[in-house]
Amino acid sequence: TMVEAPLLDTWWSARGLTPQTGSAATSPGTCPPGPPSKPEVDKVDGHSVTVKWRRPAEDGGSDIIGYCVEKKEKKAMGWVRASKKSIAELSYEVTGLTEGVEYEFRVLAENKAGFGEPSEPSMPVRTIVPDLELDVELRRTLVVRAGCSIRLFVPIKGRPTPTVTWTKEGGPVPRAVIDTTESFTIVSAENEYGIGEAVETTDPIRASQAPTPPESIIPTDVTKSSVSLAWTKPKHDGGSRITGYVLEAQKKGTDQWAHVTTVKAMDFTVKNLNENEEYIFRVMAVNHSGRSAPRESKPIAVKDSTSLPEFDLRGVCQKIVIAKAGDDIKVEIPVMGRPRPTISWQKDGAALKLTQRTNVETTAATVVLSINECNRADSGVYTMTGKNIVGSVIDNITVKERDKQTCLDCC
Repeated sequence: TMVEAPLLDTWWSARGLTPQTGSAATSPGTCPPGPPSKPEVDKVDGHSVTVKWRRPAEDGGSDIIGYCVEKKEKKAMGWVRASKKSIAELSYEVTGLTEGVEYEFRVLAENKAGFGEPSEPSMPVRTIVPDLELDVELRRTLVVRAGCSIRLFVPIKGRPTPTVTWTKEGGPVPRAVIDTTESFTIVSAENEYGIGEAVETTDPIRASQAPTPPESIIPTDVTKSSVSLAWTKPKHDGGSRITGYVLEAQKKGTDQWAHVTTVKAMDFTVKNLNENEEYIFRVMAVNHSGRSAPRESKPIAVKDSTSLPEFDLRGVCQKIVIAKAGDDIKVEIPVMGRPRPTISWQKDGAALKLTQRTNVETTAATVVLSINECNRADSGVYTMTGKNIVGSVIDNITVKERDKQTCLDCC
């Protein structure tokens, strides 16, 4: 057999071969399998990564007997085999990598007919040891009075998000509560009572940061003496659990804010307001480090009124949600309208079927569409209908799967 062009890859599929007696011919209808899914990379350090993938959509007519992982530097032309032996699992740790270099990975599946076409290359990933950004104050010896507690807050940098563990002198931290987010890690622990004579530090130690403000605040109902408000949680909690929300009010045209309430919930009805007055409300998230910046509402006139439902889709770029196969989707959309509208959903013109993977939720301020481990069947147009006594409003979002599965033509 002659190859028409030089080979840059480490695989090549020969087709149109004629089986002969005594040869290793496969059974009729069997051909190499299709490509596995686009591999994902995690557990990255300076010299190794772990690659994960899913089985091919087509097995070529016989069972998959193994996989081969290939690697290449991002700027290189040719692929190099990363696994010496056939891999039976759907993940593999690639070792012997050079620190600080960007790599791509792909996977080939094998059946009795041989190796099939390779998967799409993974996203480029740079081998690098995650950084811990230790505040200069935390590099000093921390002295705490006997019987008191300590709280340490450390920002994290790393891609993908590193796994963080805490130890004390090589062992577990006693009486500790550890909280780790994508950007911060915090350990809270009691001091060992009665050890030594201790004094407090003269300089304060930063424990965490204030959270970001709530994402939105909207009126859900208005009467001639009250306003019902709802808000959404902050994008980031500052590295510490949100303990509550502070709500304040201001008459339009004045510069004085009045405290209304502090609540743990994300909604509240402000009563005993003056009819026909306009008010501005603001809400702040609170954690152990303090308050966030405020999120203000638009001026609200206190009077019996009604309004059509309205979906705020500014947070969904061009009303399109794009996700790769296997990703989880969660779209949260603020909803306005007085009285509070009821919401119904459709997909591609038919009532949306709720399953263990697909779910919708209505909160005091938003509607939420959740799809776990999305696949091609989840792509389509999702229609929201909001209805109250004033009327109904329809709006759409489109879900698109980024990966395209290709099937092998088996003659």
